[in-house]
Amino acid sequence: MPRIDDALDYLAGAKIFSIMDLKSGYWQIEVDDKDGEKTAFVTSDGLYEFKVMPFGLCNAPATFERMMDTVLRGLKWNICLCYFDDIIVFAPNFQEHKCRLRKVLKCIQEAGLTLNSNKCSFGKKKLTILGHLVDEHGIYPDPQKTAAVTKFPVPENVSDVRSFLGLRSYYRRFIKNFADIAKPLHDLLKKNAKFSWGTPQKESFLTLKKLLTSGPVLGHFLPNAETKIHSDASGYGIGAVLVQVQDGKERPLAYASRSLTAAEKNYSTAEKKCLAVVWAISKFRPYLFGRPFTVVTDHHSLCWLANLKDPSGRLARWALRLQEYDINIVYKSSRKHSDADSLSRKPLFESVVENCDEIPSLAAITDYRKEQLKDKHLKSIIRTLGKGDGYQSYQMRNNVLYKRNYDPMRQQWLLVIPKQLRRDVLKSLHDASTSGHLGFAKTYDRIRRKYCWPGLYGSVRRYVSHCRECQRRKSPPQLPSGQLHPIKPPDIPFNKIGVDLLGRFPLTRNGNRWIIVCTDYLTRFTVTKALPTAEATEIAKFLVEEIVLKHGAPREMISDRGRSFLSNLVKDINQLCQTSHLLTTAYHPQTNGLTERFNKTLADMLSMYVDVEQRNWDTILPFVTFAYNSAKQDTTGFSPFFLVHGRDIVTPLDVILPHDTENHADNYVQQLITRPEEARQLAKLHILDAQAVDKRRYDERHRPVNYNVGDLVWVFTPVRKVGLSEKLLRRYFDPYRITRRLSDVTYEVQSIEVTSRRQSKKDIVHVLRLKPYCDPQRQLDDAGAHRIPRRPVTRSQTRLQQDADSS
Repeated sequence: MPRIDDALDYLAGAKIFSIMDLKSGYWQIEVDDKDGEKTAFVTSDGLYEFKVMPFGLCNAPATFERMMDTVLRGLKWNICLCYFDDIIVFAPNFQEHKCRLRKVLKCIQEAGLTLNSNKCSFGKKKLTILGHLVDEHGIYPDPQKTAAVTKFPVPENVSDVRSFLGLRSYYRRFIKNFADIAKPLHDLLKKNAKFSWGTPQKESFLTLKKLLTSGPVLGHFLPNAETKIHSDASGYGIGAVLVQVQDGKERPLAYASRSLTAAEKNYSTAEKKCLAVVWAISKFRPYLFGRPFTVVTDHHSLCWLANLKDPSGRLARWALRLQEYDINIVYKSSRKHSDADSLSRKPLFESVVENCDEIPSLAAITDYRKEQLKDKHLKSIIRTLGKGDGYQSYQMRNNVLYKRNYDPMRQQWLLVIPKQLRRDVLKSLHDASTSGHLGFAKTYDRIRRKYCWPGLYGSVRRYVSHCRECQRRKSPPQLPSGQLHPIKPPDIPFNKIGVDLLGRFPLTRNGNRWIIVCTDYLTRFTVTKALPTAEATEIAKFLVEEIVLKHGAPREMISDRGRSFLSNLVKDINQLCQTSHLLTTAYHPQTNGLTERFNKTLADMLSMYVDVEQRNWDTILPFVTFAYNSAKQDTTGFSPFFLVHGRDIVTPLDVILPHDTENHADNYVQQLITRPEEARQLAKLHILDAQAVDKRRYDERHRPVNYNVGDLVWVFTPVRKVGLSEKLLRRYFDPYRITRRLSDVTYEVQSIEVTSRRQSKKDIVHVLRLKPYCDPQRQLDDAGAHRIPRRPVTRSQTRLQQDADSS
């Protein structure tokens, strides 16, 4: 079947139209005698078969359209169009139209087809075609259809909403930001959604009716005209406008928009903008393929999309899809990009806010006075000055209110910004790429150079602190959160152990790639083993053979949240041994600090003895582990071997060289009983003293932070994406709610966005990864009451002040 959009596009440049309709179209095609039985139907009078093609056959539309294409072969798409039984003849003038109409009528006559005279119109300058009203100026919606929209009653159920949207969607190419406007109505069609006709649905319903009945006009596509696409994206939809420069002006040809899927809503801002560009080009591909065009976007970073080097993942697929087009992506500020701006920002006074670093021109200042009068606070000051009274700090200059700047290093008069324009000044001087999302001090200084308003300091501080992008990227400018909480050593060796995996290392000749490390929190004794894989079976085998069978079952085991440590096999072993498995908080390895610190020492020792290819580290591992266990620890004052076995280790050198071996059996037995326990208790005291020193030193560089249940926080989550720089990615992600406080430095959090749809998995995080969440919706809340200007001075004082200024 032909596309209606394609048919309408071929009418570009035509001024005279005629439309003809076949009489009982399908019945003018005879059915072959062999196929008549396939159309049989039973009545009370007997069995009947069709001699002509009936309505309702699955292949009837295609057969009829193929017949019309055969009849009008050579004429279709050139001088006429055909959509089923409707034939449209078009021409740029009346003489040409008569010639074309004669050719078409001759073909119809020779084919033996009959027209319905009641539905034929000839030589019209404006004609209703395929549900659209077309003339030489452009394309309009069918007035009969728009009248049906105007009379459409308020929906009372989901079925009514679906009917209304079906009628509206047919003309969505006429409506800018259709997906965004219709979102409240589409929400009613979601699965398991309750029908609730509230204010958002009512506004959406009335807006859609108004937009279509207000007579939008779309231009015809001209192959030789300059073609542009304006695209944009919001948090829940993407939109695009196909534009051509005709008669020196940009004219829209079609609007397109759609809602984002659940996965697409998780894209970053840049990725959503990229998606809008790629989707818009695919949507308007018939207009764009094979000719140069320009994509206009309000996101400057998209200019590199078409020339991306070494792409990967999603960006690679998008970049490859753009390779077949002659495309030029240009940046355009959001205020000039309002046609595709899905956020539908309020129109601003362009001459004032377009470039906040420049002083407005004289023409702009004249109109800018109207903007100041809209602010009640500034209006009262302007009226007071107009009566002849004056304020010490304010003055009307060129019919615009300014305030004196008492800083001698800056310009003398500052433009006073009305309340309704402050958001745009803040966005331009903080959010824009020329401002760089800098901190409060730099943003405040940038604004107060040339502009002012009551409560400027508080407004800037609140705006910057509540900026969503700044919160997602920047770390708090204070001392790190959370004080040190050392892990107390147990009384018995191997009652509390820390386990961790170290690797991956180069594959050794024995097929090993990993090292598993186990450290005792009392004696600092370490057990290591080279493993071929990091699977749960290898870890379970190590725990049983090297720890439980040689040192007894531990009471507590600390590990990270690796997949192997959380396996059911390791969990079963801990349950059988009655071992409590303690997990570190995500992205905070300091919880198992003793084991993590040994990993660095172990890597340093191995690096001294490995060969050039680093394939013998597993053979060296037992020797360096022996060296560590036999060395005295500064923390305990003893070697780990002595605290475990109650005697000093005998090295090969001790065997070679002579030593005094005289020792009485009674003294040896007595020492073997008493010395280990005394040493362990002494080592425990040394550990506690060292931990107290470390805690004091650590707490000097950290601050205590407390959160309450229900508080909203950002959670630091480092991410890596193939093809992207980790240094340029966001670090903090969507706000989480504190659900439980586990300790002074550990909290249980849950994402608030997921909980609105389903129960989400809760996570336990360290306070170092948290920072308070400032709601961007309150970014422009008043920071405080407006300051009252100084009391007006007398007229004589004003005159003296003016004389002093002029002098």
